[in-house]
Amino acid sequence: MIDDEKKNEIFIKIGKNIRYYRERAKLTQEKLAEKICLSPKHLSRLEAGRHIPYFDTIIMIAKELDIPIDALLEDIEENYINTFLSMMKADLSSMSINQLKMLKQCIEMIKAYNF
Repeated sequence: MIDDEKKNEIFIKIGKNIRYYRERAKLTQEKLAEKICLSPKHLSRLEAGRHIPYFDTIIMIAKELDIPIDALLEDIEENYINTFLSMMKADLSSMSINQLKMLKQCIEMIKAYNF
């Protein structure tokens, strides 16, 4: 099981990276939130590390900021990346076969798009 302290560290680091790239793109929280259909409050909490950044949200943010997805995982040690991936397993385990097939297609499109 992943301890809460490690989860919090990961969320905070991802949030800091989101904020960094958003500010680099000269976007306010409100503008980015609007572009990716999130509330500004939710984006603020993501940047503060208080909300779990779901995979689809990470994809939308990276696409809107025109950065590779792994840019949001910068400065996260290898064991933290593994922890983050383990947390994603929980999301995956509750998906149907059709949802998993769709996710696989999305991953292939993301790899081909190379943003």
